[in-house]
Amino acid sequence: MAPPPCRWFAVLCLAALLVACGGGGGNSGPGSSPAPDPTTGDISVQRTVQISGRGHSYLLYVPGTAIDAGPVPLVLSLHGGGTTAANHDGFTHLRTTAAAKGFALLTPNGTFQSWNAGTCCAPSTTLGIDHVAVINAMLDDAETLFQVDEDRVFATGHSNGGMMVYRLACELSERIAAIAPNAAVMMNRDLDANPPADVFACQPKRPVPVLHIHGLADRCAPFEGGVSAGSAGGTRAPASDSIDFWAANNRCALAPLLPVYVNGDARCEVHSLCQDNATVRLCTIEGAGHIWPGNGYAPAANDVCGGSGSDDLDANEAIWAFFSNHPRP
Repeated sequence: MAPPPCRWFAVLCLAALLVACGGGGGNSGPGSSPAPDPTTGDISVQRTVQISGRGHSYLLYVPGTAIDAGPVPLVLSLHGGGTTAANHDGFTHLRTTAAAKGFALLTPNGTFQSWNAGTCCAPSTTLGIDHVAVINAMLDDAETLFQVDEDRVFATGHSNGGMMVYRLACELSERIAAIAPNAAVMMNRDLDANPPADVFACQPKRPVPVLHIHGLADRCAPFEGGVSAGSAGGTRAPASDSIDFWAANNRCALAPLLPVYVNGDARCEVHSLCQDNATVRLCTIEGAGHIWPGNGYAPAANDVCGGSGSDDLDANEAIWAFFSNHPRP
């Protein structure tokens, strides 16, 4: 599980400070090309981009076998609040999946371990960080290093990272082919304002396929909506609001009839007959908490987010299968 969040209003974690300011050892800035591993041909490097005078770093892993095969699909993977890109790679095991399936993995570091996904999360929201522009610049930088398949650029993320993935679909739909948020909802509306108010307008330029994964016992991102038990606090909309928005945006003609996947406590249903094959799939796990399904993690009994771990759905396999079937048309 991700480590506990830093208290940004007290003493900032040194590692987060170094990342956000572009410091730390081993960084490779734009314009310098990393040397592939002489044995495997893999690229594994940390890079930094500059936006409005602030450094933003990311980790990049590209399997050598994928480079040899031609244009490489790329998966953005965004960490949850209070953690880092390196921790997130270890949490999800997506590097192992990238090596096996042949896609590049780009894992950015948020600003002081947070993403400005709309109404969550500080300090990125209070600083007004434009993380859409940041991630767009990271994609530009990655394309200087290897041949990216521009029709197969995808985004997944956990918690605050999953919220940010929804914002990318809203504001960078011309570049992101499909998304897979986990343990998160779209945060374009401030439900704690009086009256509730839109924070940003979600106006995607095209239909965007969505795979949404959610534990039904998650108290930090409550599936039915309500106040989050997590350190960020705040009221969350029900997950159904996100699903309904994207099913409408994608002009899906057929609502879910029967589950398309059932295994133990996990089940998936799909809105189908959508424009440009932009299906909207919802996978839920009864009793599961704020987890990345299939990574072997089981929350402690006193875990603030509640619920249990689950291997009834392998998130990595489900996400890559979904992405593989949904390139940009």
